[in-house]
Amino acid sequence: MEIMDNVIYSAFPLSTEPQTQNDCRPQQKVSSSRFPLSYQVAIGLGLLNIIFVCLLLVQWIHCQGSSRTSCASCCSCPDLFMKNGNYCYYFSVKKKDWNSSLEFCLAKDSHLAEFTDKQEMSLVQQILKNDFYWIGLRNKSGWRWEDGSPLTSSIVSNSLIQKCGTINRNGLQASSCEVSLPWICKKRPQSMEQGPQQSGFHCRS
Repeated sequence: MEIMDNVIYSAFPLSTEPQTQNDCRPQQKVSSSRFPLSYQVAIGLGLLNIIFVCLLLVQWIHCQGSSRTSCASCCSCPDLFMKNGNYCYYFSVKKKDWNSSLEFCLAKDSHLAEFTDKQEMSLVQQILKNDFYWIGLRNKSGWRWEDGSPLTSSIVSNSLIQKCGTINRNGLQASSCEVSLPWICKKRPQSMEQGPQQSGFHCRS
C-alpha cells in the first residue's frame, strides 16, 4: 500500500508538468508574434513620414525655382504703369505742357510714348477716350519721334505753331507745346534680373 502511494505521488507531478509547459507555450507564441508586428508598423509609418517630408521638400524647391524663373522671364511693370503688349505705359491724370510732361517721364526712368509700330499705336488708342495725350513727337525740321526716327504716319496740323504731337482715339494731331494736356509715358517691362526699380517704383509680380 505504501508503494502504491509513492507511485501515485510521483506520477502526479509528472502529469502536471506537461500541462504547465503546454499552458506557457501559447503565451510565448502570442507575445513573440505581437512584437514584430508593432515593430514593423512603426518602421512603416516612419518611412512614410520620411517620404512625405521629402516630397514636400522637393515640391518647395521646385516652386522656388519656378517662381524665380517666371519672375525673371515674365517682365513686370512698375506701380502706376500698365502693361499693354510688350511695353509698360503710364497714363497721367494731371495735365502739363509738353516739356514738363517729358521731364516727368524721364524722372520715372521712361520717356514720352513713341509709336513706330501701327499695331502698337492701335493698342494704345483702344484704351484712350476722346482726350488728347502728349506723346514723344515734335516738329523739328519735320515730324520726328524723340529717338530721332521720322514719323511715317499722318498727323493733323492746323497751324505752324503747333510743334508738338498728341494722340487720341482717332489718331495723331499737332498742338502748341504750351497747352496743358495729360501725357503718356512708356518704358520696357523690367525683370528681376535687372535689379531694383528706380524712382521709387517697385516690381509687380
